[in-house]
Amino acid sequence: MFKFEKEQQVFDFNGTKIGGQPGEYPRVLSPSIFYNKHEIVLNDHTGEIDKAKAEALWNRCQELSDITGNKYFLQILAEHGEAFESYFSWFDSIDNKTAFLMDSSAPAALVHATKYVTEVGLADRAIYNSINGSILPENVQALAESDVNSAIVLAFNPGDSSVAGREKALVDGGVAGQAKGMLQIAEECGITRPILDTAATPLGLGSFGSYREILACKAIHGMPTGGAYHNMTVSWTWLKRWRKNIHEQYADKPLLAEQMFHHHYGGIEGVRQAAWSSPDIGCNIMAMTLGADLIMYGPIENMEGAATAAAFSDIVLSEAFRDFGGTIGVEDGPISKLV
Repeated sequence: MFKFEKEQQVFDFNGTKIGGQPGEYPRVLSPSIFYNKHEIVLNDHTGEIDKAKAEALWNRCQELSDITGNKYFLQILAEHGEAFESYFSWFDSIDNKTAFLMDSSAPAALVHATKYVTEVGLADRAIYNSINGSILPENVQALAESDVNSAIVLAFNPGDSSVAGREKALVDGGVAGQAKGMLQIAEECGITRPILDTAATPLGLGSFGSYREILACKAIHGMPTGGAYHNMTVSWTWLKRWRKNIHEQYADKPLLAEQMFHHHYGGIEGVRQAAWSSPDIGCNIMAMTLGADLIMYGPIENMEGAATAAAFSDIVLSEAFRDFGGTIGVEDGPISKLV
């Protein structure tokens, strides 16, 4: 456990505080909703959804927040501007306080979303995802002309996955065709509440840098930091093959199967899920231990494992922060609620 010498910034999103020293404030969890092939999306162009199921999922996140003390942002994904409008409207109808990430691989959809939240008065809750080396001039302009003042700022350098390479993307520029660093672009766009994303990189292609950059972002910039570390699991080809074919390893081992299936609910499916979820959760525990403030843990349906993992990590971090002489920033965090 450690404490950064650099003064750590803390940003407030309608009462949800993010940043600070490890253990000072609880980790903020950000699940993805309306992602590609999400079953509750009925029409991804118009944004028609199964509202009852979507609300049930979000309500469970809020229940978990009440239980553990970890707060949430909702990561809303869309590929079309019309869908973004529908999703934002739905979310605001059931929750008029929580911040949300606007995420899309379609630049035009993000431009539309940025303008829309400004027009309807939701910009103070919106977090643009993300300012990165591929951001287009029209997106920069839309962001600068909007009322949005928070964004994910991505420390991704396709040519250098080391910490030095990631810092070059943030500070110096000259990466992916961008003359300016991502932090300068963010500042010029009026972003006053940046959250640094250390850019989860696949195993074998510089994954170590994704974790070391957490330390660099906190130590050098003192800003809230995090990432979507579950992408390391999703992109791990060996694990995907293992998950798919694990039943073959039990086919001729009846005694092993009997004992294992007794301990894993659902038989082979329980074993399969355990093999997948362990690194999927573990990658986030590693990040939280290193000081990550925001954990974008992937599909919202993974909420149960994310909640208990974050609570566990936060309790340990808070104990360490107290040992360093720190005062916990909230009275309703995991260390107060669960021990």
